[in-house]
This record gives sequence, structure tokens and C-alpha cells, in this order.
Amino acid sequence: MEKSQCYNSDMRKLTFIGLMVLLTCAGGPGPKDVVFEFIDAVKNSDSLRVIQLLDLDAYVKNLMPEMSPEDSAKALTEYGDRTIQSLLGDGDARRRWMRMLIVVNKETISNDSAEVEVSFIDQQAGHQLYTRMRLQRQPDGAWKITYFR
Repeated sequence: MEKSQCYNSDMRKLTFIGLMVLLTCAGGPGPKDVVFEFIDAVKNSDSLRVIQLLDLDAYVKNLMPEMSPEDSAKALTEYGDRTIQSLLGDGDARRRWMRMLIVVNKETISNDSAEVEVSFIDQQAGHQLYTRMRLQRQPDGAWKITYFR
């Protein structure tokens, strides 16, 4: 094998290893990207992506008061179903999001949790709702939404 062929082969290996390291360290989309994707999934009524991006159990638990385990399990199921229905098809949240201008702002990451500032602007009514979507890093490194408004 010629010297230049060895050099090219070694460079390809190093480039491949470097790309693999970068992809591993990147760990997928960041919190802000997940929020953009979630909003897009809701607007497109994409149930698969909504379910992939939303930690439904954590979301429902954030909204529920303390209750017995039996009541809690029942409420998780009922409220979870209502939440998904609201985000898809002709659901209330989806209809509201479709008529609003949604501006995704700054993300703040602290260890395995993050917040992304989001403004929902109803231009016809002249109202703006400023909120923060909360996300939690999952064991696989992906971010999931645990709270939104």
C-alpha cells in the first residue's frame, strides 16, 4: 500500500471517530428544539410525535394535588386522555395554538431539567400569554416536556 493511501485511510478513520464523538456528545436535540418540535407536532395533529415528546405522566402529576394512590391512578389515566385529546384534532389546546403566533425564546438548562420561554400571542385580541415549558432529560439523554400551558 502506498504511503498516501495509508494516510487517507487513517484520516478517514480519524474523521469517522471524531464525528461519532460529536454525535455522542450532542445527545440529540436540545430543549428548545424539542419545544419547536412539540409545537409543530400539535399544529400538525401528529399524535405519535406528541406522545414521544411529552412525558404525559409527569405533566399530569405536575397539575394534580396530593391524592390517594387509587385516586391518583384513575386521575392520571383520565386527565392524560383529556390532555392528548386537547392537543390533537379539534382539541381545545390545538385550536387555540393554531390561531396564535407562538414565539419560542430563551432556554435555561440546569443539570437534567430545563425551561424554555414561550409566548402565545393572540394578535386579534391583543393578548399575550408568557409561559415557560419545562423539560426533563430522560435516561436515554433525550428531553421530554413535563409542563406546558
